[in-house]
Amino acid sequence: MHKYTFLLPVFFVILFLLFVSLSGNSYAILGSELLTKPWILKANNLSQERYQLIDPNALIGKKILRLTYNLNGICLLSGDASALIFDQPFGRTWRYVSLSKYGKNCLSGEQTVDIPLSNFSGLDLEKQVGTFHIRIWHYKPYNVEIKSAILYNPETDIIRETSSFGQLMNNFLPPATPIPSAILILPTVTPTAIPTVPPSLTPAPIVISPSSTVIPSKTSIVKTPTPTPTQVVPTDIPPTAIPADTSKASWSIQSVSSMKETKDRICNIRDDGFITNWINTAAELGSNYVSIETPYENPGCGNSLAYTEKWVREIRGRQLKVWHRHMPLAFEGIYDTAKNSQKDYLNVIFNYIKNNPQFFAEGDIFSPIPEPQNGGIRGVTYCSQGICQFQSAAHFNHWLRDAMDIAESAFKIIGLGNKIKIGYFGFDGFVAWGDNNPDWNGILEDETVLKMGNITIDHYPEIVGDNMENDLNELEARYPNIPIIIGEWGTITGGDTETQVKSSMLAAKRLSVVGFNYWHMGAGGNEALITEKMVKNKQFDDVERFYKHSDRL
Repeated sequence: MHKYTFLLPVFFVILFLLFVSLSGNSYAILGSELLTKPWILKANNLSQERYQLIDPNALIGKKILRLTYNLNGICLLSGDASALIFDQPFGRTWRYVSLSKYGKNCLSGEQTVDIPLSNFSGLDLEKQVGTFHIRIWHYKPYNVEIKSAILYNPETDIIRETSSFGQLMNNFLPPATPIPSAILILPTVTPTAIPTVPPSLTPAPIVISPSSTVIPSKTSIVKTPTPTPTQVVPTDIPPTAIPADTSKASWSIQSVSSMKETKDRICNIRDDGFITNWINTAAELGSNYVSIETPYENPGCGNSLAYTEKWVREIRGRQLKVWHRHMPLAFEGIYDTAKNSQKDYLNVIFNYIKNNPQFFAEGDIFSPIPEPQNGGIRGVTYCSQGICQFQSAAHFNHWLRDAMDIAESAFKIIGLGNKIKIGYFGFDGFVAWGDNNPDWNGILEDETVLKMGNITIDHYPEIVGDNMENDLNELEARYPNIPIIIGEWGTITGGDTETQVKSSMLAAKRLSVVGFNYWHMGAGGNEALITEKMVKNKQFDDVERFYKHSDRL
């Protein structure tokens, strides 16, 4: 009997080749999960958006977007009121389809739909892509859950059931050659081991409802890091924050700064009536956020915590959200506090959140320190009083990432884990992309940008004779796939303030810019939108037009 044993391996090889000839390719490329975690879009009579930076070459070789989602009973509106969007970094044009045309509209329960990429009008599958995002608007309350978004090619890809999400790219500048998807060589050939998607040259929408979430294993991409980025765009914007017709608003984040009335007045606080009128005027402007810039600690002359609570209470009363831009007294050395580079500022941030849960609510933005570079980075930026808070650019980047992690851990303790938008550090152009220095590309590490999920700039280009249009073009060129937020801008140089507003804010009205924080509302200074007596300055109407009536620009 044993003399024929050598024939057994040959027999199995023949069976294997026979199976391959019948079943197709023996190699599979895993479908590419676009999300790093599920999205929840929840609002009442307003729009919500979510953005996800994805592999620039994610579209190449793919034909289908498989979306797993739950409408929780809402009947989606058509057009861009239920838009699934790919933002390609050329032409500045949305490539979108309306989710209302797919799946079972109004269904309560999880469903999965396959959408041909050819249905995204104008989408070029041979060119790079920046972000994948969704926009939902409805005049009724809604709670839409996006569980998974997978790109795949039914002719070559195998979708495996797993609970892990994809990862984001680290190298943001366009690579010299397309980055291939991970190739999985199957160790065995078992027809029922992994469900396959049958090939189709002209696929039509396929609805699988209800179904379990189908998410692929993590795709291997060149230089892929492993941080957990915060979400790019804030959510849960309350009902009266901006006009119901959000198509007339310019940005998802529309904020106004209170610095002159918060940070600068801890020793001479405003009364409740003034704060109420100020917040009402901010809501009238079309803001959906108000930035509060009070210190973390109490200076000797006043109670910062009590004053912060007054402002937070009034902001919540108008159903607006808070952009927290607090700072430690000793970080820059304010309110007669000596600058100190030895203090544990991460601990200050952690304890502030943990000890003051009443200050925070879902959908708020939290900047651990609004302009961290102002503490001084040795060899990079000016260090006031000869004290540098950061010993190098690497130290600076590492601290930023640690600050985001520390803040998130504190928010989890108070029940707001993954519910606060963390980061949104206000960088100047020199730090962000090397503005006004042709030999400089900025100091932000890719891992830091990835973790932040956006780049926020506190930027006044007019001070050096430049303009917002040019500087945003430069920032887009440096980080072509990254959402941008204007963390601070105002007409601080004086002159024709109305023309400045129209020029700079219009330059920021582009797809890459998703938020704008006007600095500041007042009172005091050329940039103020209101006077001490709540009289509106001439540029108030111009800012209001961007925030509420962009159709009239």
